[in-house]
Amino acid sequence: MDKDKIKLYKHVSLVFSGISVLIVVFVVLVTFIHKDFTSADPWIYWTVEYHFSITVGLIMVSLAIGYTLSTVIYKELRKSKEDSKKLMDLLVLFLDNEEREIISYLVKQKRAVNQADISRLPGMNRVKAYRTLRKMQQRDLIDIIPHGKIRRIALKIEVLNRLLD
Repeated sequence: MDKDKIKLYKHVSLVFSGISVLIVVFVVLVTFIHKDFTSADPWIYWTVEYHFSITVGLIMVSLAIGYTLSTVIYKELRKSKEDSKKLMDLLVLFLDNEEREIISYLVKQKRAVNQADISRLPGMNRVKAYRTLRKMQQRDLIDIIPHGKIRRIALKIEVLNRLLD
């Protein structure tokens, strides 16, 4: 689900909630003002007579609409996560063993690590780590951050978020 649909659902639910609150406030004010005498206006008389039923009805309708909108948004977000998971699984198919191992290590760490830590992984050495990381940076999978003589390696935020889902 795109962000525009989510924003639309949020705005619709916010507008409906605001209208519901305004109606409830109106009913309470009319009831309070006319509590001691009977009005000639049939709408005011009806509002005062059934104010509790009107309030409970509005609460029930608000709950139903809120539940429905949240269910729709939850299903759409779940579908979106499943789609992104499929895309990430497809991406992993195009990576070689060293790249998969590096990504797996970075996901486990959930933070930036030193390049030296990556070169200590099984089957990896400094040259292979350097070349593999350079290739992964060109594919825009990782960030290489120079930090003095040390190079810090971090997964791109988008990639990390998709892999953690």
